[in-house]
Amino acid sequence: MTATKRNSVAAGAGEQARYAQALARLEQRARLLDSQFRIPFTRIRFGLDPLIGLLPGIGDLAGLLLSLHLVVEAVRLGAGTGTVMRMLANVLLESVVGLIPVAGDAFDVYWKANSRNAALLRTYLHQQLTPAPPRRRWLTRGLLVVLAGLVVVLLGLAGYSLWGQG
Repeated sequence: MTATKRNSVAAGAGEQARYAQALARLEQRARLLDSQFRIPFTRIRFGLDPLIGLLPGIGDLAGLLLSLHLVVEAVRLGAGTGTVMRMLANVLLESVVGLIPVAGDAFDVYWKANSRNAALLRTYLHQQLTPAPPRRRWLTRGLLVVLAGLVVVLLGLAGYSLWGQG
């Protein structure tokens, strides 16, 4: 996305509010799917996704569809191709490994593709909503003026030392 488009997106407070609401909703869904519950006396968190994956046959498909829903929402919010491709890679990896009985469900607990995808989307939207830093042309021009001044002074000193003492 170009800097001009980034700045126009950043300028719209309504657009910022829409993105913030959508992101909060998607992060809540990701938390529900990946880390809503905690195994007592441990730091291990899990959500509905690995539980759904325990259902033979349909569980992995249902988990895949729920995860793809977050990716579709990211596309609707205008996420870039790179972000969407990384999100799809997370979902694909979790889905393929999730097909392995028991070990796949343990991987779901570890990998948390939905939480990873929510973080990717958060980062992308933050970059889009943050105005591009102003260009510092004055700094470049100022440095060029100072450099040109130094060249003139050095040439003057060299000319004085060569011709002034003659």
